[in-house]
Amino acid sequence: MSSLQDDQMVVEILNFFYPKNTITVHTINDELKDLAAKMYAEALESSQVMHLVPRPSYTPSFNWLFKEGVKAVWRSRGGNDIYDSVRVTVARNFKTEYAMDKMGI
Repeated sequence: MSSLQDDQMVVEILNFFYPKNTITVHTINDELKDLAAKMYAEALESSQVMHLVPRPSYTPSFNWLFKEGVKAVWRSRGGNDIYDSVRVTVARNFKTEYAMDKMGI
């Protein structure tokens, strides 16, 4: 049996992805726990990839490319921040599964 602290973490993860559709500890089931883990893992992996994407500039040049490469390495060594665009995409990709798991289907 899982602890209340684990269930609270699942609630925080799901509410992060679906802020308008809040969920409580009392409505957590095993399917939602598994889904939260999948969503969080996918978001972290996708955000790590986003760290490597160069940011656009007005005048792309070799100098710009080099600077963007350095910035990408710097971002990739940072924390486990999740980009908002990644959060929205992961939430959209798992929306149906979330609704079904929430109903216990």
